[in-house]
Amino acid sequence: MFNMALVAGAALLVVLMVINIIISKVSSPDKYDIYKPAGVLFALGIILLSISSVGRIEIMGLGFGGWGGASLFAAAIGFIVTSLVDTSNQSEQK
Repeated sequence: MFNMALVAGAALLVVLMVINIIISKVSSPDKYDIYKPAGVLFALGIILLSISSVGRIEIMGLGFGGWGGASLFAAAIGFIVTSLVDTSNQSEQK
């Protein structure tokens, strides 16, 4: 069960990073649009964790709590990587 949550979190992280790459190429560096996908994933993780307390529902062998934890893991790592990339982009502009 824990291994499946790690795999799901890693898969969500890869998807999040691809979306961040696309958004960083499309948007201007002065805006904070690059942080929005990780924020949405964080909110989704909180919602899934809240729903998991109601009942036991499994999707692909992992309950809502596992998916919520995987989403929060991916969002946390995504926020860290995004802030490092944003800091690098800001320092190159000056």
